[in-house]
Amino acid sequence: MAQAATGRSHRVRHVPQLDLLPVMNLFCVIIPFLLLSASFLEITVIEMSPTEGISAGAGTTSLARSEEQLLQPKVIITNNEMFLGTVFGTKHVSYVLLQDHDGEIIPTYDFDALSEALGDFRKELNVAFPTIPVNKIIILTVDDIRYDNIISTIDICIDHEFNQPGLQVAAHSVLQRQITDGAAGGE
Repeated sequence: MAQAATGRSHRVRHVPQLDLLPVMNLFCVIIPFLLLSASFLEITVIEMSPTEGISAGAGTTSLARSEEQLLQPKVIITNNEMFLGTVFGTKHVSYVLLQDHDGEIIPTYDFDALSEALGDFRKELNVAFPTIPVNKIIILTVDDIRYDNIISTIDICIDHEFNQPGLQVAAHSVLQRQITDGAAGGE
């Protein structure tokens, strides 16, 4: 066959088309998967005030704040018992209770007794120190206490207007020293 005078062929060239179907299928699978996996991620933030340690911190400018730190209210949680204490003394609150939860024995404490003790403690603070707004409390515990017990303790402290809880983990010997020093201070 002869070519045209212009030198061009009369063949129609095929322009390749983009096949977007595999990419769309990929997105149809990946996007719901990512959305579903993102819904399983939950991050819980517990706001707690920083603590300077068991002893009172230095450098506070407000007299009421330094007096609040000198009181050092704390909830001491050991593997066997729970105590409520200040620099004036330590009071026993509860022994550990073993509960059966779905066939697993878990240690817990009498949080009603803690709530009652904190309520009485709050009343004593309001009578003895009416000008000092005591909002801080330290939850002093050993490292193998269940997370649920710590959170329940924090919730009860917040219910009794100790809205700046601090958490400290200490060795068992340090906790025993805190308990015996507090018992020597009076009950």
